Amino acid sequence: MAYNYETTINNSYLGLSKIIKGQTPAEVTMKAQNQLEIWNKREQRERQKELIQDMKQQAEYDSENALKEINSYKNILNYTLQVNDQVDWDKLYDNENFSSFDVTKKRYDIQDFKLRLKIPMPTFWERIFPKMKMKRLELEEQAKVQYEEAVQKADSEYEDALVIYNKEKEEFDLAKEDYNKTIKEFKQKFEEGDSQAVEDYIRLVLENSSYPDAITKEFNVQYNPESEIGIIDYVLPHPSTIPNVIDYKFIQTRKEIVSKEMKKKDFEEFYEDIIYQLTLRTIHELFESVYNEKVQTVVFNGWVQGIDLATGQDFNSCILSVQTTKEEFETINLERVNPKECFRNLKGLSSGALKNLAPVKPILKINREDSRFVESKDILAEANSIPNLADMAWDDFEHLVRGLFEKIFAKHGGEVKVTQASRDGGVDAIAFDPDPIRGGKFVIQAKRYNKVVSVSAVRDLYGTMINEGAVKGILVTTSHYGKDSYEFVKDKPITLIDGSNLVHLFNEEGHEVRIEIKR
Repeated sequence: MAYNYETTINNSYLGLSKIIKGQTPAEVTMKAQNQLEIWNKREQRERQKELIQDMKQQAEYDSENALKEINSYKNILNYTLQVNDQVDWDKLYDNENFSSFDVTKKRYDIQDFKLRLKIPMPTFWERIFPKMKMKRLELEEQAKVQYEEAVQKADSEYEDALVIYNKEKEEFDLAKEDYNKTIKEFKQKFEEGDSQAVEDYIRLVLENSSYPDAITKEFNVQYNPESEIGIIDYVLPHPSTIPNVIDYKFIQTRKEIVSKEMKKKDFEEFYEDIIYQLTLRTIHELFESVYNEKVQTVVFNGWVQGIDLATGQDFNSCILSVQTTKEEFETINLERVNPKECFRNLKGLSSGALKNLAPVKPILKINREDSRFVESKDILAEANSIPNLADMAWDDFEHLVRGLFEKIFAKHGGEVKVTQASRDGGVDAIAFDPDPIRGGKFVIQAKRYNKVVSVSAVRDLYGTMINEGAVKGILVTTSHYGKDSYEFVKDKPITLIDGSNLVHLFNEEGHEVRIEIKR
């Protein structure tokens, strides 16, 4: 039978295609709809099977990751026993080389200029018509002039580019040399036992330590050179931040994935084990890394921050404290100990189960006063009457910036202190932000400049941050920064605030100020 009409239908999901034929368009349409409906039902069944299979696989994948995460916390102590905790000085040095000079001098051929002017070749007709020769010679002279001008311009552009390159390279090399000198001096001071350098070294060691996500590596350090004691105030993770899911199951009847958490008692033991491991690990890292033998005793105070559910008030409690000597600690085989029993054997202080977050009195407390801090001037109150910040006395400008950031940090319970006069170098101010996540120690430097701030100033700030053990650096200026400065800080915790942004910050705090740069 011959069919007068046909159409092709397909289902891309099933990968099927079929030609539908019929005597009339209506017959073809009906047959096509029936076949498509059959395919759609089959597609739905297949998709449902795939969905179920995907969810089963997702549950297996999530369970595997949950187990890995739990194990990473169970192995906090063992992890550090497999690595060398000493600072790798070579990695602190800047070994980056300045990019090579990649400007190519333009080359020209005089024939190109002759072709542009369409200069004809000498011919017999020039003898008969002298003006033809004169015209050709004029064009050749014109081509020669254009050629020489182009060569001269290319030579000039090349020389200018070379001068700029050599200047930038010289600045880069000087900044690199200054930065590496800072690291070298830091290393020398540490090895000689300088108390500030020892503190800064300990901060580096603890910051370099790799932990699971819930441990944020927030701490304060103090070193007493007379007694060779290192005191560590460490912010411990709150129980609510510790993962407690141990498995994921796919429930086919409900078509959903459900998680299975640790039993309450198991989680409490898990949390305690983490805290005791972290305590022993920190002590181990200090004794192993401080190779100048200037730390003979370590005091570890573990603090937990959170909200008291009974009062709704914030709290910050020391829930454990322990002191040990290097001689005593090195007799312990950390690979085989029970962390809690080891802590007890070291006569550590804690009050009942750690999950209760019950406070204890630290064996030794950190004194946060810094001998470099000086009394602040209240310049901020006079900010609106200052005609031009760029003309201020440099020390008044430092106090003005300190006042601005003191106001900003105070909103979050922080404080800012000015150090002894630095005269364009060193630390101008230290800020302390108590927030356990985003907070820590900040270094703030102020540059009252009428010229571009060189990248060397930014590198100096980074070196100071390392020396201070700061989590962030802020460089403030009345002028502006070059592209090399922004390139240097793009992967570092440094904020550059130029003149226009500084004015904006003052405006946000209710102060109308002006900056006029002298050209």
